[in-house]
Amino acid sequence: MTWITNLLGFFYDIIFGCRHWSQTRPFTLEQQTYKVCLDCGKQIYYSTERMTPLSAREVRRMKATANPVTVIATSMNAGGFLTRRANKSNAAA
Repeated sequence: MTWITNLLGFFYDIIFGCRHWSQTRPFTLEQQTYKVCLDCGKQIYYSTERMTPLSAREVRRMKATANPVTVIATSMNAGGFLTRRANKSNAAA
């Protein structure tokens, strides 16, 4: 009887993925609270106010606001770089 439930569980995992039954306690690292599935290793983000897992929409919002993209303009003398490269010899000494 147990081999039937193991077989059905195996096919369920293949079709639907991990069920995340074995999880750690919620913990916070770098201002993000989450649980980790001990079977597949997936991070399940967690709300500390409601003590429930976050929805996919809440996770997207959290990631969008947590890592703002900053663009830093740099000035590079492209002409000097290309001329130094052109003057370099490929011959062995």
